[in-house]
Amino acid sequence: MQLSSKLKLTAAILAGGKSTRIKKPKCLISIDNKRIIELLIRKLKKLFEEVLIITNFPELYFKEGLTLIGDIYPFKGPMAGIHAAMKNSSYDVFAFACDMPFIEEKLIFEMTKKHFAHKPDITICSFRDKIYPLPGIYAKNLFSYLENLLLEDKLSMTKLIYAVRSEIIEVANLDREGVSFININTQEDLEKLKKGGIRCSD
Repeated sequence: MQLSSKLKLTAAILAGGKSTRIKKPKCLISIDNKRIIELLIRKLKKLFEEVLIITNFPELYFKEGLTLIGDIYPFKGPMAGIHAAMKNSSYDVFAFACDMPFIEEKLIFEMTKKHFAHKPDITICSFRDKIYPLPGIYAKNLFSYLENLLLEDKLSMTKLIYAVRSEIIEVANLDREGVSFININTQEDLEKLKKGGIRCSD
């Protein structure tokens, strides 16, 4: 799909975690000689007017040539990354996990269409009845609400989703294999992915 103009949303790549299970920053892992964050950046720069990397380790991402933003409340999970992105974004935030580089463009477009049409606080996906907070679109008007949750250490994304107006889109018909939701949490995940065997349901 060719865009006449880029999406008026801020794509935020959340790369602030410690990657304790895989012992290295997950988004710097290479697949076919490309770091997975590079795969994601290439896709997002083509689609979005604004792309940010949210990270507590900026020195790892200088070469990407994007604006780097640190968490205001470090190491408090994806909520902290979304909150930091909102503080610095021009638009509502379309948040992406840095270790989920295979998101389908048609899924991005469907989520964007529903978000602009219905104007919920949050637009996210479910795949085979499992809800995924990421990728997800988070309205800037949630900033103060997220600030209070972070200050109180109420970090559950699931509770957030059900506490506000959320649009949940079942996308099994758009992404039949669930490749948009493949992520890399362990060394075993990485080895399976390199062999072409990992699926969302694994």
